[in-house]
Amino acid sequence: MRKLCNYLMLAFFGLSPLRAQTDVEQGFLNIANLAPSDKPCKITIAGKDLVPGGLKSIESTGWFIVPVGEHPMVLEIEGHKKASGVITVSPNLSSLYVVFFQQIGEKTDKEGKEIPPQVRIKKCEPFEESKGYFLKAMSVCPEEERFDIGPHVLRMKFFGTEEIAGWNGGAFTVKHGNDVIGSCSGSAEKGSYLLLMGTDQKGKYVSLLVRNEKQELPPWMKKEKK
Repeated sequence: MRKLCNYLMLAFFGLSPLRAQTDVEQGFLNIANLAPSDKPCKITIAGKDLVPGGLKSIESTGWFIVPVGEHPMVLEIEGHKKASGVITVSPNLSSLYVVFFQQIGEKTDKEGKEIPPQVRIKKCEPFEESKGYFLKAMSVCPEEERFDIGPHVLRMKFFGTEEIAGWNGGAFTVKHGNDVIGSCSGSAEKGSYLLLMGTDQKGKYVSLLVRNEKQELPPWMKKEKK
């Protein structure tokens, strides 16, 4: 797991500062890739690549400024079935989407050949703004699993969430069984964070820490009051 310290805010779809100010409402989009794979996830939104070369496994895009509305999205990870759908960006709201693997049906076909898990995506609502440190954990693992997060022992169900009380921005490790699946080196900026845990359905578990709080447009992109 990588410590989140590179806050990214980029205008998307080629919007100019003038157009963004006057006639296009904006929202915020962050995508976290929790699908364990040595192949990146190609993310196409409205026909445009969100991340050139694809988003690597166990990384996030950071926050993008995106025009509001519904946008077609396609997710592609080599060796897995392509996933497609529509994401919704709302005015001045922040949307975190998590890419993960989910096994649909049997793991092998009638001939014993492995059926790879499918690429899925989950929308997470932003947390309330925090003046201090706030941390929640969420699992996208299909079964109830035990995770040790620093001194905390959690038993997480699919899409289950739990607050990690008392976190003050300090370092911690994330364990599944006897295996360390991630760590935070501490010294993170104050704010609201989401710790994600996922799996490749074959015994590999991973974790990723991301910011998950309401974003604001920079002053030069805000609409001028009439």
